[in-house]
Amino acid sequence: MVRFFKTLGLLITGLVLFALFFILGASLTQTMPKVLLVGTGIKQWEYQPREQSVLYYSDGQEMTRLGYKRIYSENFPEFLKQAVVAVEDRRFYEHNGLDTRGIGRAIWNNLRSGSKTEGGSTVTQQLARTLFLSQEKTYTRKIKEVLIAVAIEEKYGKDAILNMYLNEIYMGRGCSGIPCAARSYFGKDVWQLNKAEITMLVGIIQAPEAYAPERNFEGMKARQDTVINVLLEQGLLSVDEAAALREQPLHIKESTPDSRRHPYLAGYISSKLESMLGSKSLYQAGLKIYTTVDSRMQDAAEKAVQKQARSLAYQGIAARDIALVSIDPASGAVKSMVGGVDFQKNQFNMAVLPRQPGSAIKPLYYAAAMDKGIINPDSTVNNKPRDFGNYKPKNYGPSPEKSSVRNALVNSYNVASVEVLNQLGVNEAYAYLERWGITTLQEEDKNLALALGGMNKGISPIQMAAAFAVFPERGKYHEYYCIERIEDAGGRVVFTNRSNSWQVISRSTADMMDSILNDVVRCGTGSRAAIAIKSGGKTGTTTDSRDLWYVGYTRELSTAVWAGNSDGTVVKGYSSYGGSISAPIWRDYMNTLYYGKIFYEKPAPTPPVEEELPDEGELAPEDELPGEEIPQDEEETSPDKGGEGGQQEELPPAGEEKKPPVIPEQPEENPAGGTSGLPQLPQ
Repeated sequence: MVRFFKTLGLLITGLVLFALFFILGASLTQTMPKVLLVGTGIKQWEYQPREQSVLYYSDGQEMTRLGYKRIYSENFPEFLKQAVVAVEDRRFYEHNGLDTRGIGRAIWNNLRSGSKTEGGSTVTQQLARTLFLSQEKTYTRKIKEVLIAVAIEEKYGKDAILNMYLNEIYMGRGCSGIPCAARSYFGKDVWQLNKAEITMLVGIIQAPEAYAPERNFEGMKARQDTVINVLLEQGLLSVDEAAALREQPLHIKESTPDSRRHPYLAGYISSKLESMLGSKSLYQAGLKIYTTVDSRMQDAAEKAVQKQARSLAYQGIAARDIALVSIDPASGAVKSMVGGVDFQKNQFNMAVLPRQPGSAIKPLYYAAAMDKGIINPDSTVNNKPRDFGNYKPKNYGPSPEKSSVRNALVNSYNVASVEVLNQLGVNEAYAYLERWGITTLQEEDKNLALALGGMNKGISPIQMAAAFAVFPERGKYHEYYCIERIEDAGGRVVFTNRSNSWQVISRSTADMMDSILNDVVRCGTGSRAAIAIKSGGKTGTTTDSRDLWYVGYTRELSTAVWAGNSDGTVVKGYSSYGGSISAPIWRDYMNTLYYGKIFYEKPAPTPPVEEELPDEGELAPEDELPGEEIPQDEEETSPDKGGEGGQQEELPPAGEEKKPPVIPEQPEENPAGGTSGLPQLPQ
């Protein structure tokens, strides 16, 4: 009985809605089209094929274009037009833009299913939605769609409307229009398409992403079969023709990787835009997208990555992937981004994928402990290896049993670092890391292995760069962003960045940490990152050198560099540490910017030093000659391993060439196994 009344209620509701739309359709047919022509603005509007959406650098120069270039056609093959009308809108030549029967059927099916699964849109309504509206499935949008469609029908003839539709409809692969789709999927002009290819393209109009042949070939073939059945039913194909089309092979071109300039960066920006606007709006709207990217910094970043990649390959060091990302500390604006070495070989953007941070995470919770008043740079911490309740970190090589906080971080002592986190408390550190903008934290990360970078997912280079930007910004965090504003095809601003910022640590804490991180570069593990102007930073190396980090900053720029392999394989080769692999990339990149006069900051004047030279022929005793101190290594371990850590690396033997000391970093083992396998997608 309950089911009967429910069905009856749905029937009555459907009839009422159908009646309303029928009345609306009748009134629109007889009285309203001319009013709507003016009221909707269609009378002043003229159709013009839109250009691609364009990305611009921060200086207003064009960076690249998004999507495929639209290929406009004045006319289309007759079979193509017949097939589109038959499948998408069989009463196209009979209605005035609103098919009341189709809408009534859609309403009834939606009521029965309990969701808005069917649209019932005519070709003209689809065109109105494509050109003027969003893809949101609401009755409000549907009414707007109907009104605009009726106005379009009042102004244009059926052939012109169908031509606009075939040139504008989204077809997947970033393509707008059938001509572009013909090139993308088959490498043909639209007039060269055979009937089998036409039925395939007509089929994917309904849902191009769902029927993408590279992801769902079987679904695409099933949809093509549906199209053939419709054409057979309407007498546009004979039985024999339909059977032949079902068997005819489709030679579909591969969807080739993006070949735009700065492919990793452009892909990242595109993904942001798609989440904001939807892929159809992005590729069809002819937008002008003004980014925060500095062309000089982007070029310097790509050159630094390519140079080091060649150098590593020559040395036999198996780090195939390198990422670099820079952020303006004062605003959070992304100034450059390189996600890998070769986009054709690997499309993973490692600049935005989380990786195990190793010791590069240490400054974040050291700053938290300092901010809470638990430690200061001169505090003494216990550095003697011991058991922290089933967790036994150890130091690599000789190290003091006690150390100041400054020396513990400069030399990256592991036991002392765990002691700092233990005093702060894991929960407090977790809360601070969230304030540092780290979004990939997991509940499983709430253990002391966090002190050495042992995390379930890890942290992405872009989030590390944004976090370290807090130090030169005197404790203030700015949400990172790469899109400054967006203008539509008419020049109207449709988006302006309004990212947030907040104080993470006090100014005094930031100043103290800045002093320590300057010493990391001056005389610690980051010595190979030293440049002409003052900078701070931190190295990081994880188990078997899987992740090699250097995150550094100046007053004007915060930059994270990661090197390794996107599949998590071990980096093999001599001296594979963050300080010896990633720090030089940072240094070369920053030197290019410095000597290119991109920075405002200049080196502080160095006071003259008066030296007393020994008498001629007199030499200082051998034990008074300056020596080269080898700083402490970073060893990172997992609670599951009881402090055994990974295989220990030996210090490289002294070579003939005089170089700054290299501070090897013993890796940590991630209990969650986050570094093995393919990288996880960014959250």
